[in-house]
Amino acid sequence: MVTQSNLVAFIIGAGSHIGAAAAAQLHANGYKVALGNRSAGPEYLPEHDKVEDPYFHVKIDVSRRETIDCAFDDVVAQLGPINVVIYNGLSLKLAILYCGDLIWSVKIAASLAVPPIQSDILSLSVNDYYDSISVGLGVFAVAKKALTSGFRDSLHRTNPKTFIVTGNILPFTQYTPATFFTLGSQKAVAARFIATAARTYGLTENIKFYFATLVSSEGTSPSPEEFEKSASAHARVFMELIKSEKQEQWDHRFTIDSKTFPHLPSQ
Repeated sequence: MVTQSNLVAFIIGAGSHIGAAAAAQLHANGYKVALGNRSAGPEYLPEHDKVEDPYFHVKIDVSRRETIDCAFDDVVAQLGPINVVIYNGLSLKLAILYCGDLIWSVKIAASLAVPPIQSDILSLSVNDYYDSISVGLGVFAVAKKALTSGFRDSLHRTNPKTFIVTGNILPFTQYTPATFFTLGSQKAVAARFIATAARTYGLTENIKFYFATLVSSEGTSPSPEEFEKSASAHARVFMELIKSEKQEQWDHRFTIDSKTFPHLPSQ
């Protein structure tokens, strides 16, 4: 039986979109919620949450490994052992992106390093590439810390233990438009880790790992407008995955109405 007061979720890369919606959903389901980002402040929360902020805020930069350990230790000290981690790992900024004949003015991941010449990936500096890729590599460090900071704690023996990465479809095609090359590389690293962890821990310890991806009704990348409206859909799907009794298909794709998108299982 789940003990509500023992449930602790840590959202990494918490912002005003997916992170805020997921936090509200978890809080409504009895979770104590920690929100981690580079500023460790509640400025991105809706106004009504700022008045009576129900969350614990902690500073974390997933590209810097030393901050990961400190952040987890702070959360455990304040809220208790963690049984749910959502790795959003990306903040948003406004940018003009060119992809073929399309010109998008959209919010994109701040960790997405766009080449100065947007059609030429090698115009990107080596430092920018490494800094961007480190966000994908951070999944390993975060999951390793999560394992020892709650997933294997006896307190959560009968509680759901779930690790979710906010995904996209870029890892599932070899070609990535130059504009999104670093984001695709980040997600490819994360997806490979999740696939392996799901089989390693999901089947043996029922510690579930998911790469959760919003897709269009055709299974392609959603439009910028659709993504902007998807926060509540992400939150609902995350909660469903958390509540699932056993590890399901790690590559979980869903549409704006929160319904599972059928596709051939990824290996």
